Amino acid sequence: MLLTGRMTIISFTSARRFKRLHLQPSISEPVMAKWLSALLFLLYTMAVFGQNTPTVFYVAPNGKAGNPGTKERPFATPQQARDTVRKAKSKAPGQTYAVYFRGGDYPFAESFELLAQDSGALDHPVVYAGVEGENVVFYGGKYLHPGDFQAVSDPAVLERLLPEARGKVLEIDLKKAGITQFGVLKQHGFGVIPEPAPLELFINGARQTPARFPNEGKVQVGKVFDLGSIPRNGDYSNRGATFGYEYERPKRWMQARDIWLHGKFSYGYNDDNLRIAEIHTVQKSFTMAQAHIYGVKSGIYVDTSNWHDMAGLSTRGYYAYNLLEEIDQPGEWFLDRETGILYCLPPEGFADARLEISMLEAPMVRMVHTAHIHFENIAFSTSRGMGVYLENAHYIDIERCTFRQLGTVALSAGQPLQQNIQRYAPDGSGVDYWLSQDFHHIRIRNCRVYRTGAGGIILSGGDRKRLVPAENEVEYCAFFQTDQINATYSPAIKLAGVGTTVSHCHFHDQKHMVIWLFGNEHRIENCLFERVCTDADDMGAIYTGRDPSARGAIIRGNHFRDILPPDADSQVGAVFLDDGISGFEIDHNFFERTGGRGDQEMFGCIAINGGHDNSIHHNVFLDCEVAIGNKYWTDEIWKKYLESAVILERLQTIVDISGPVYQQRYPALKNYFTDYGHRLNKLYENILINSNMALQGKLELDHNHIYGREKWKKALEKIGFKEVEVGLESGR
Repeated sequence: MLLTGRMTIISFTSARRFKRLHLQPSISEPVMAKWLSALLFLLYTMAVFGQNTPTVFYVAPNGKAGNPGTKERPFATPQQARDTVRKAKSKAPGQTYAVYFRGGDYPFAESFELLAQDSGALDHPVVYAGVEGENVVFYGGKYLHPGDFQAVSDPAVLERLLPEARGKVLEIDLKKAGITQFGVLKQHGFGVIPEPAPLELFINGARQTPARFPNEGKVQVGKVFDLGSIPRNGDYSNRGATFGYEYERPKRWMQARDIWLHGKFSYGYNDDNLRIAEIHTVQKSFTMAQAHIYGVKSGIYVDTSNWHDMAGLSTRGYYAYNLLEEIDQPGEWFLDRETGILYCLPPEGFADARLEISMLEAPMVRMVHTAHIHFENIAFSTSRGMGVYLENAHYIDIERCTFRQLGTVALSAGQPLQQNIQRYAPDGSGVDYWLSQDFHHIRIRNCRVYRTGAGGIILSGGDRKRLVPAENEVEYCAFFQTDQINATYSPAIKLAGVGTTVSHCHFHDQKHMVIWLFGNEHRIENCLFERVCTDADDMGAIYTGRDPSARGAIIRGNHFRDILPPDADSQVGAVFLDDGISGFEIDHNFFERTGGRGDQEMFGCIAINGGHDNSIHHNVFLDCEVAIGNKYWTDEIWKKYLESAVILERLQTIVDISGPVYQQRYPALKNYFTDYGHRLNKLYENILINSNMALQGKLELDHNHIYGREKWKKALEKIGFKEVEVGLESGR
């Protein structure tokens, strides 16, 4: 028997930073394979701890509470190991400690909390790691057994099912299984801070669809009788809209008690989830229980002369869900929260499938006022909330971890996404809820994040008032489908603060944006973006907007490909600098089959809406409808923008652009409120291949080139672009 594979040897560089060398072994005996695994684990330990001999404890699914935590007699839970490390540290604070988890599931009924007393030190980190080669899962769900499902026999339930589904739908009584906490369906989407998801069903790792109508696509909003209150215009009374429907299906829904609509009710860049408060069968209309942030707009009766009616029209529409009456597709399900009975139309192979439901709402791991803690080789799976929450944390390493099947995000630094306080900016837009932005040296490396509900990683840190960088890093990670519950504004990475670097990451298969930027001097380098913004309008893979103090970001050496609008009326791009964003540098990138449609004078691979002092140079555009779109604002528009309450707050209160820190760092801010100048964006040494550059307004152009298609490789050589390894395996 020949066993081949990639072997990873770790060479020590410091107690906190280490590099990996790759060998390709050929091992002919199973014994040799085990020996190599043991050697690898030894080398890993040496790499992390250097010359420090750590005190080691073990945890295993079959461990016991009374055990001493040795390899032979391991602990049963992470909490036991943490408490033991606490006691040991109080007696020997200069020692290094490591907790190793043997393979298997570790069910979490509450957060694993680490506090200040659990911190390590620069030369003595505290490590929580899965044993090399073993599958360690921090688990926030419960397994259901297919054999416990039975055919539906209740006549009242059968009557509510579609005729074609009767005799096929199965049920299980969750209350009899001891499961009584089902969570609550709430409004979620654009403008609403995410909360933990309600109970979800997963089959073989895939999130299943709550029963919906229609099964594919959407139906249109009919005549709007009442737009509802409009929070964006300052009306926070939360009056739901009343609007018509032009189909017959709701007649079947009159016994349903908790019907929700998901869709885009106004513009194409936002989605919402609204509960039906009342169905009016005579008028054929719904009254909703919550307001939509912009008010509901019809998708049928449209004033074509009104920009607000037309914007996002092609993406407007909704579907209804959480309906027992609509179970008709394999995997569709419905939970009756009163009886506790879960109904499901089983897919093929159901009898042998892995069935899971999410349970835990709290973060799996919660680190508060901590430093010098290292997590490695652990999977965080199947919860209603997030994987890791940080608050006032520094020098935290998350490496080779997997985050999947989570209701909110993989990791959040400072945003709890639970029991949020909803606030609004002066312009009526929602405001993020932060408990802390005190972070620095957070390092996330070689992680995989996928099938999460409301985003991937939220990172902040540094000091925006003093422009002190956080020096956080996200590198060699892979992200996809981080928007499975909230379909918009659920980016793989959301950055705030100052000075975080994202590099060598792979982003793919996202409905909406991938990176959402706030703050200053972030760097996005050497990443691959593909097949994103697949259900978006007026959006970019990298998006930022409405804060001209947020400057100094660099987007460099990335490859953007196959980022195209979903229809001829929508517009998407690779980078969208929206609403006055200025002072960015975008250089040495490769844009391939990306951007365009909609407002072609504005939207291209790079779209600039009103901003200036952006430097775009040494990029290659291949097969792009529009390379660079620039929507220039007149002096009158710019003046009105600077005088708006929300912009004044961001330029004078949150930070002070007239103070010495910003004036010295950003000379373009001199006399910002009085001398508007020409407000130019600089475009130079870009190469266009089968691509157009749409120009509007005032620009500074210098030595941009048009090449024939046969010279695309030469073009990349000229700007110095090289494809680099990205994603999980490349950084090992």
